[in-house]
Amino acid sequence: MDITRRKPSNTTSPVSSLLKAVSILQCFSYDEPELGISDVVRKVERPRTTVHRILSTLLRVGLLIRQNNTGKYRIGPALYTMGSLYLVTTDILAAAEPVTELLNELTGEAIKISVFDRGNVIVIKKEESRHSFRYQHAVGSILPAYASGMGKAFLSELSDIELESLYPSEILKPLTRKTIATKTELKEELKQVRSRGFSVDVEGNTEGLSGVGCVIRDATGKVAAAMSIGVYAHTFTEERMLQLGTLNKIGATLISYRLGYQDPNNVVRSLEEIRAWWKNSQRQKPS
Repeated sequence: MDITRRKPSNTTSPVSSLLKAVSILQCFSYDEPELGISDVVRKVERPRTTVHRILSTLLRVGLLIRQNNTGKYRIGPALYTMGSLYLVTTDILAAAEPVTELLNELTGEAIKISVFDRGNVIVIKKEESRHSFRYQHAVGSILPAYASGMGKAFLSELSDIELESLYPSEILKPLTRKTIATKTELKEELKQVRSRGFSVDVEGNTEGLSGVGCVIRDATGKVAAAMSIGVYAHTFTEERMLQLGTLNKIGATLISYRLGYQDPNNVVRSLEEIRAWWKNSQRQKPS
């Protein structure tokens, strides 16, 4: 009889390792913000060597820190940042949802909300276009800021020193034939964004897709997110750009107001005001 001997496996599946790490992180609480390795071993009921290995990994990536004087562990800055991002984006999504739904209803176009992270924008909410064509940028998509309407809105808020830090090289990596190619061109376009009050992107990240973007502010006036309206590039005339750019700016103003920001120069307090503005703008279109 032929017997095949199986080699013992010393590997651990990624999912199993992740679950063990999560179980260790869940040991920390408001009542017990600091724990020694013996405390963690007792709580998770796993071998000390396993716990030590996982703790070392969590330390290395900043999810935990170790107190020098006691040797005990506590939640690290990386985990705090993730938690803070959750709180911020949860507030933004709640404030933005009725506005993005209305803009999508009025225009039929894709509406996106994003946050800024180290030179990139991360899409955190999207209302799909009501047209048959669907854009590829789903929630969780990451785009370089210089190649997107929302990104340019974010970048327009930065100083020259901050821009130099983000883009030390003059050449910017292209995503399409129409992506901004240099830092000098980017700075010139950001001047227009500041002057106009909203950004414009013409097929900078996706062939056939153009759009407008505007920042959203929190109660302190700090930029918390950005919103965009994306359209087919062939429909993006100068007139439509101005109409959608203004609508997007009004919508972002209302979201900012719902987050607690008071702007005496842009007083929009309700969805009805946005709907009325859009109806009036439609009447003024040349026949």
